Amino acid sequence: MAKPTTYVGSSVAIFLESTTTPGTYLRPCGLTNHTISFSKNATEVNVPDCDDPELPSWIERGVESLDFSGSGSGVLAAEAVDNWWNAFNTTESINARIYIGKPDDAANGRYWQGKIHVTGFEVTGERGGKAQVSISVVSDGELTFHNVTAP
Repeated sequence: MAKPTTYVGSSVAIFLESTTTPGTYLRPCGLTNHTISFSKNATEVNVPDCDDPELPSWIERGVESLDFSGSGSGVLAAEAVDNWWNAFNTTESINARIYIGKPDDAANGRYWQGKIHVTGFEVTGERGGKAQVSISVVSDGELTFHNVTAP
């Protein structure tokens, strides 16, 4: 059996579009844990058997909508505070990329691109430790799936 190609955990990451250089996506410093989740909302219809309506019906499903949500947590880096605050403190959605694989990995890198809202920005601190941050994001419309291409 051949060994699979795997991704290192730190290659799963949320990148935000630069506010000074449109089309450039930057990874805010400090997050050490990222979770991404795609979900599909379905409608259900009971479809009876036409020959014997007393038989249990089978449920058929249709896709109503698709959704994305994500989160990240880690050390609060001073270099990232303004990025996260500005992304949170707006009513407009922002451009983002969600990577699996490094942004320069043309062989195995993949990413989703689209608009997101930063819906949560939480900072915690404990005496004797480092300040921590947690962020949460949701999609605003469609995210498109891409292969990383050579630079």
